[in-house]
Amino acid sequence: MRVEKSNERSVYLSIRMRRHLKDQLTADARRHKTNLNALINTTLEKHVSFDSISEHVRAIPVNQNLFAAMLESVSEERMEGIGIELGPRLIRNTFLFLNIKYDLDNLIEHYFEPLGSFSGWYNFSSTEGGPNRKLIFEHTHGPKWSAFLKRYIAGIIKAATGVEPRITLEDGLLVAYC
Repeated sequence: MRVEKSNERSVYLSIRMRRHLKDQLTADARRHKTNLNALINTTLEKHVSFDSISEHVRAIPVNQNLFAAMLESVSEERMEGIGIELGPRLIRNTFLFLNIKYDLDNLIEHYFEPLGSFSGWYNFSSTEGGPNRKLIFEHTHGPKWSAFLKRYIAGIIKAATGVEPRITLEDGLLVAYC
């Protein structure tokens, strides 16, 4: 779940919704041990930051057990190949379509952070900007997924910056130095 940035101001907004929808959202907020306002904000943030890109790349939600079985049936080399083939082209075209400048800062804000928050691919964090920036991707999907992510992320970053990032990988923790 993303946390609102401290320098962002909140605004008051009054909306109308059907009673059954409000009741469902209230129950969902209780299950997540949060309040209705926070749940609505998170839901809208997901729509704005993640769903627009997911819709453009035609993402398909997959059950975790099905995903694990699919990963098991593919070789590590093929996963690397998929990362090399699809990453840069797919994301660059999506940014172009959505009129988002294709650079490292926008990759972090509009792709790596939302994907980390909402997709289940990885958990994401990064250090502040500058010449020694680190992008950290952590996951629990095993070595084949690590091989895919390494090539996928490296290709996306290189396409955006023109420079191949140095990437270290150990036990589901991938660090890209940009």
